[in-house]
Amino acid sequence: MNNLLTIGEIAQLLETSAPTLRFWEEKGLFTVAKSQNKYRKYTLQDVIQIADIISCRNLGIPIRDVALMQNCSIAEYDAQLSDRKQELQRKIASYQEMLSRVFEQEKQLAEVKRLSEHEFESEPLPFAAVAAFDYSEKDKLLQYIKNSSMYVRYFDTRDLSTETRAIIVNPQESTQPLLWKKQDDRPYLTFLIKEKVDQDYLSNLSEKLEFVRARYQTGILLAQYLLTANEDGERIDFLKAYLEVNPI
Repeated sequence: MNNLLTIGEIAQLLETSAPTLRFWEEKGLFTVAKSQNKYRKYTLQDVIQIADIISCRNLGIPIRDVALMQNCSIAEYDAQLSDRKQELQRKIASYQEMLSRVFEQEKQLAEVKRLSEHEFESEPLPFAAVAAFDYSEKDKLLQYIKNSSMYVRYFDTRDLSTETRAIIVNPQESTQPLLWKKQDDRPYLTFLIKEKVDQDYLSNLSEKLEFVRARYQTGILLAQYLLTANEDGERIDFLKAYLEVNPI
């Protein structure tokens, strides 16, 4: 490299951007001589120095620590790498948890689509118990935030005023009174409940129950939250109903 390079040429050569190079220079990571017309001109030494900065950034070293990383002792270098490894491991674990939540959301979305086409089928309940859920209960609220499909609404369909907010729990681990506990493995009738969020959660539950009651006596209903989405210009909560039924 015999000629001096412009900032644009350096940015292209090192696959970075001119604003990034200016920012690093402002932070004192390197200095560049300027020509009489005040344009930056980069030498081979500048290129190597910037490449080393990029190498540090590729390790996840924060801008504030790049200069330290480039001028540290062997012991300090070891400590810097150890810190970066631990931080990256924490980030990887966090992203893995986020990814698992994305997978869970995909499952819930797929269930909304499936129930939209295949309602009133018999399925086993996928959970064993629920406990009453109040939004002031921090532990349950955090559980809901972590996995919103843990949220369930409990009804005795013989008296819909029994509606109660609940959350799925492990009956062996729960220290709180259970609102409902599965007694056997019989299947429940499943269908999709839609609630209009902005109309005081007006739902199609009564309509669904009327249809089912033409053939069955109905008992306990557990409505598991799936997701909220816009449909025909309205925000809708989609819930999967598990309905206890007995032939008439």
